[in-house]
Amino acid sequence: MEKLEMKYDSKKSMVILYVISMTIAFTTQYADYEMGYGLQIIIGLLWIFLGIWKLDINGFKFRGVYKDDFPRFLKLYLLPHIVIHGYTIILMCFGIVDKKYFTTNLTVYVPTVLAIFAIYLLGINALYYTVVSLLLSWLLSVSVSLVIKGPMIIIHAIRQGLIDPFDTTGGLSMNYFELHDLVLAIGYVMVYYIFSKEKLTKKNIAIIMFVFLIMILGLKRISVIALVLIIIFNLLIKLFNNKVQNRICFILGILGVLFCYFYIYIMTDGDVFYDFIQSMGINVMGRDYYYRAIMDYAQFKPSFLGIGRNVVTQLLNTELSYLHVGGVHSDIIKMYVENGFILFGGWLAYYLVYLKNVYKKHYSEKSVILYFEIIIYMFTLYLTDNVEIYFICQILAIMIPVTYALKTKYNY
Repeated sequence: MEKLEMKYDSKKSMVILYVISMTIAFTTQYADYEMGYGLQIIIGLLWIFLGIWKLDINGFKFRGVYKDDFPRFLKLYLLPHIVIHGYTIILMCFGIVDKKYFTTNLTVYVPTVLAIFAIYLLGINALYYTVVSLLLSWLLSVSVSLVIKGPMIIIHAIRQGLIDPFDTTGGLSMNYFELHDLVLAIGYVMVYYIFSKEKLTKKNIAIIMFVFLIMILGLKRISVIALVLIIIFNLLIKLFNNKVQNRICFILGILGVLFCYFYIYIMTDGDVFYDFIQSMGINVMGRDYYYRAIMDYAQFKPSFLGIGRNVVTQLLNTELSYLHVGGVHSDIIKMYVENGFILFGGWLAYYLVYLKNVYKKHYSEKSVILYFEIIIYMFTLYLTDNVEIYFICQILAIMIPVTYALKTKYNY
């Protein structure tokens, strides 16, 4: 009995430690003070170390009911990162990419492994603890900003989100609700929330509208568009049986690959995209300038090999520093320019087609639908944002479908 109590207390302490540490890792802004992303990597590595320690105790074998699932998911989600990283190293060996651009790629390796190891260490409720940390982080960041800067930050955010993106009410220029990774990550949670409802009640709609408000105040309108797409998809897909649902997801996956190539094509084909944006009077917050600058490094042809992993970000911080932006604000463009024509297609096909089939083969039909809804949200964000290396977004994009797949497979 005493051993059981000690085990329970140990698990409870680990949960508390996880929630506190993840809240700290997720909170990158306190009023005008911005934390470096290095802290996220350090905290993530600590939890990965705990996972490896547990593995070591078990003879470096996953044990228990998930003994086959954990290695499968680790391989599946690490594989594209390893291939892309290895491809860049090969380009460096042949002198195609300068070795000064070498990167450890920890910004994707750490959250990927952490998402799986958190479930390994804390069990199936790891997702719940992660969502709690996410909400605590948002409340912490906004509360600190309110205390230090005053309630005017709310008026300022409302005006920036709904009226004028360049509003300076109260002498403020910075939007303290624009928490980037945090706000976009809430969308992943909402995808799961929408998926889990057989039909949307007034209460469900009220919660969704509140989240929309958070996203608008945080200047993340693309996440609102993405969730609207999820709502429409979720309503329509339920009209069909499992076989037809899977076929629809397959067709949409193929169309998604073709659309992304077309997106890149219009970015490289003269001024088609840029003239359209200008003629429509659409405010893209300077993205057209970033896109032009980065697309100058690419060509739309199969022989284009790419300029190397994470080189786009380094270029924006050096040769293109005059743009005063840390990311190109389009992961679709970034992945094409960095990885080239062929590997870009492989990356698209892996997420949009192949992984869906793995979920279908080993897990439930419903887990396929949830995975695909996560992908719809993720790739919609990829069009206009720097989500691919965002810490929280990466964790939830993996943890949500994996958790649901395990729940349905083992009837939790």
